[in-house]
Amino acid sequence: MKELLKIAVGAILILALAPLAGFWIVALVGAGLLLLPIGTVVATAFPETWKHIENNWFSRGSSLSPS
Repeated sequence: MKELLKIAVGAILILALAPLAGFWIVALVGAGLLLLPIGTVVATAFPETWKHIENNWFSRGSSLSPS
């Protein structure tokens, strides 16, 4: 009986929090769609600065890669 109660509470909690997760997914996709054209404008207007940013970002390496 206790397991059934835990499952029911978990299901209700998931159903209650699902719209909140959906909101954040939509918000992050919208922010990404806004930042793509801004990045393109910056890359076109300031190519040297953009190249410097790219070199700094991609030269760090991943924390998962062996060093």
